[in-house]
Amino acid sequence: MFIQLTPQDISGLTIGGIDGGYTSRLLIGFDIFFFRAIAVFSTYTPETIQKTNYYPNKTPPLEITVADVGLSILEFENLGSIKRAIIELQVATQVLELSTKKIDVLLLDGSPILRRPITNNQRIQNFYQTYLSNLSKLVYLASKNRVKMAWIVKDSRLNLFTRFLGKILPFIIEFLPELLTVDYRSIINRSRDMDLFYYLLEPNVRSMVYQRDFKVTKEFDSKFSLYAFYLKTVPFDIPLRVEMFQSNRRNHKNLINDINTLSETILPLSQYNKTYGIPAPIVEADARAKIKEAEIKALFRMIQTRFPKPEFMLKRRERSPWKF
Repeated sequence: MFIQLTPQDISGLTIGGIDGGYTSRLLIGFDIFFFRAIAVFSTYTPETIQKTNYYPNKTPPLEITVADVGLSILEFENLGSIKRAIIELQVATQVLELSTKKIDVLLLDGSPILRRPITNNQRIQNFYQTYLSNLSKLVYLASKNRVKMAWIVKDSRLNLFTRFLGKILPFIIEFLPELLTVDYRSIINRSRDMDLFYYLLEPNVRSMVYQRDFKVTKEFDSKFSLYAFYLKTVPFDIPLRVEMFQSNRRNHKNLINDINTLSETILPLSQYNKTYGIPAPIVEADARAKIKEAEIKALFRMIQTRFPKPEFMLKRRERSPWKF
């Protein structure tokens, strides 16, 4: 159930991190989104970083999108999150297509699984299909270029492991009589994987691997499957959830070898701080993709100066002259 790992020597490897920023504003006349995505990839030496490159550049511009009129708040949020995910996948694909240097590992922030939107809005449904198409393209491209690619979930809310425990414990309880002294069922019911793995995993240890149910396209699903596991990188932080696509043609031994190699590559990238075990490329990509409030305010001041019209005004609750 738990695998001890050894941090890998990453000298000579080029490792990238990709993240995106997203915010929105509800105006009187229309609603608007702001997006930004960036790739940060570094080549490592035994002691430091030899070189770091950025795509499209160190300070990528904001991408602005106007939302459809008449969207509900839920549809508005769905559209924003899907559009952000599409932009991140596009940046990742462009990096793999345009880079003249071999990229060994590519880490993306978040999970590749997006909830299918529950809406009749055709534009949102089309955006979701575009996301699946871009995801399929990226996974094929990474496999073709032999790039190890994974998604890093910072704050997992899943209970895959706790559900598994709930199923097997009744059958093995006679071999664990100490469990009868506690109400283990209620503990499992109110726990998430992260709660348990914080205590069960030691640094440099990963959990068992799960195969996640995620349908992209029939052709894609016949060739790739999505796997997930938990990896504890530092002593005083919760584990990461790592998700990665692997070819269905791989045998079990090669699959596990690839998962262990990737895990041992992630470990040294994530051990700069004992209380924050996120891979450094993701940390920098997150910082550079973040959309600052000052940027948005400056943009709106410019718009309202040029177009002093009611439809460009923020909602009243956001522009009150009094702050309480």
